[in-house]
Amino acid sequence: MIKIWFFWTPVLASRVLEDIYNSWIFDVKFIVTATDKPVWRGLNVTFNPVKEFALDKNIFLFQPEKIRWNTDFIEKIKQFEVDYFIVVAYSKIIPAEILQIPKKMCINIHGSILPKHRWASPIQSALIEWETKTWVTIMKMDTGMDTGDIIDILEIPIDKLETTQTLFDKFWQVSGKFLVNTLIALDNWTIKPIPQDNIKATYCSKILKEDWLADFSKPAKTLFNLWKWLTPWPGLYTNFKDKKFIIEECDFISSSVIPAPSVIPAQAGIYKNNKFQNWEVVKIEDKIWIICGESSILILKKMKLEWKKTQDIKDFINWYKDFVGYVFK
Repeated sequence: MIKIWFFWTPVLASRVLEDIYNSWIFDVKFIVTATDKPVWRGLNVTFNPVKEFALDKNIFLFQPEKIRWNTDFIEKIKQFEVDYFIVVAYSKIIPAEILQIPKKMCINIHGSILPKHRWASPIQSALIEWETKTWVTIMKMDTGMDTGDIIDILEIPIDKLETTQTLFDKFWQVSGKFLVNTLIALDNWTIKPIPQDNIKATYCSKILKEDWLADFSKPAKTLFNLWKWLTPWPGLYTNFKDKKFIIEECDFISSSVIPAPSVIPAQAGIYKNNKFQNWEVVKIEDKIWIICGESSILILKKMKLEWKKTQDIKDFINWYKDFVGYVFK
């Protein structure tokens, strides 16, 4: 039986951990996860999903504040004599002294085809860069950041309306079973790690806090990609009536579909010199548009006003009729 050790924290990790645990060939000896932290306003301490899994299955659990130069922790995990360490989305860098502990190797699951999109947000980077597919990469860990040898890859398609949430869902649905099959093949020597081509390395895109606020001077496609990246959190937003207006579902189209003036209803918005105002909210038939940079169009579908529930945009304008014709600043 192959002995496994896990460094994991989020929901993704708990799903993959469950797939490993349910496989007859693996023996999960212990789990390492983040320390308990208070959440939300009540500051109640809530266990993360990995800890809940460990407690439910009576698996030995460690929650060190730090792992680097933590002699006591390192000496304790050495006693388990495991074959592999598995690390996914763990918030701490694994030092060399720990990478050398397992009998065979340390393995990491990454959300891109390495060496593309190294570092912490590969799934989001695939969305912001308008890619049509991403990958699960299983790699051998070394002391670099996502620089280790590639063991196996699995392709995942990206739909047009994919968000960070839906793509993460696809990722965790397939990653566990893929890891099980890869580990079995690796342990049987039917596959072997291949070095990355460092010359082709790219790194994850960064989004700043100011990008959360929608800038309608940008093309609608750019805003649409930001929405995909920022959903479900922190969300792409603007301001309306001194409240945060969060865009929860949207789409975009090219300016070529704007109707001719003769077929535009009077209540659609302000239409001058054969065009709408920039950054204006427009109603065409049953659709709500925002005119963005380069005369492109962002289609609003669902939204949430600050401290309110998510609404279909049609229901929202029934309550806020002055939203049509509003011009964002």
